[in-house]
Amino acid sequence: MSKKTWLGTVVTTVEGEGVESFINACTSQNIQFMNVERTSMTSVRAVILIEDVRKLRKIARKRGLVIRFLERDGMYLIKERSKKRFGFIIGIVAFCVALGLLSQLVWKVDIEGASPLVEQDVREWAEQEGLRIGQPQWRLAPEADIQQRVTEEVPGATWIGVEKIGTKYQFRVVEQHLAEEQEQLPPRHLIANKNGVIQQMYVENGRAVVKSNDVVQKGELLVSGLIGREGEETAIAAKGEVMAETWYQGTVEAPLQLSGTASTGETKNQYTFTWNDYSFVFWNKDAEVEYEQFHRETDQLTLPLGFVTVPLPIEKTTYEQRDTMTIEYSEEEAIEHAVSIGKNHLEQQLDNDAKIIAENILQTQTDNGKVKLSIHYQVVENIVQVAPIQQGD
Repeated sequence: MSKKTWLGTVVTTVEGEGVESFINACTSQNIQFMNVERTSMTSVRAVILIEDVRKLRKIARKRGLVIRFLERDGMYLIKERSKKRFGFIIGIVAFCVALGLLSQLVWKVDIEGASPLVEQDVREWAEQEGLRIGQPQWRLAPEADIQQRVTEEVPGATWIGVEKIGTKYQFRVVEQHLAEEQEQLPPRHLIANKNGVIQQMYVENGRAVVKSNDVVQKGELLVSGLIGREGEETAIAAKGEVMAETWYQGTVEAPLQLSGTASTGETKNQYTFTWNDYSFVFWNKDAEVEYEQFHRETDQLTLPLGFVTVPLPIEKTTYEQRDTMTIEYSEEEAIEHAVSIGKNHLEQQLDNDAKIIAENILQTQTDNGKVKLSIHYQVVENIVQVAPIQQGD
């Protein structure tokens, strides 16, 4: 065929007397028929090109034939549909263009690791350079150039890193920290603040008077602040750590039965429209009364648009059903629970560098639905205590 069917075709039926002569007349007018099929003695079904429809109608009227147009196909159909949805298509194109333009603007400037004063200096510098919200990114210098200039021009910072993440510019600041003058400590000894067995010693200043595995009593001298020959000693501030094994004993109780509320896993969501002081529940208004016990959590819904998150005037309240539950422990489980409670309680009283190395249950007693334990703990900790050197020492 000389004409392209992709431009558009239509399925046509022709009914009436003299169908054969009608087809011949159409052929003489260069109207092409495809997939010709006789459906009865006086009717024919065929496919023709869209552009031949007018000529076909004209010939059919002269001969008194009935023509029906059925399925359409090809570019013509797409074109006709596009005319009906032109406004919608224009809207999509306009939205995509607007989204593309907005994604090329600066929508956030973050500064991390800076003190309030240095952060203010960085923001003022960025504002002067045009690095502000709403500024087109193509008008700004590359990140490497911005990083070099801001590091050189903003005082109080050793290094400032600049990174562009989508529509956000991220500044990471490393500030200058001047060495502080070392505090002048008065002359002093280090003594033991409790009984123990020395494990390790780290003496920075002073003279150690005990050694590892020595047993010491509370108040005993550990590191002397007097150094030099006898009779010519110089008083200094002794400094160091003395790690020793110490001992604690405590009594802990744990119940054999524990009651409380826990989540059942069932939830109901309620949605509320809020505007200034006005609020209106438009979804699941009775959610609050469906559970006897519940935990409530409210969040404001937001609409993420890639470059910015828009808060919506809608609050989502989640009601999580709670129920009273009772847990029964065996005696062994209660003992294990009590040991854990006692250890946690002791760790809260100890310094961060202290470590519990052993625990020994001395006595176990069960009474009135509780397990009562007497526990002995072995701990390694710093037992240093400062003692000022008095004149005449």
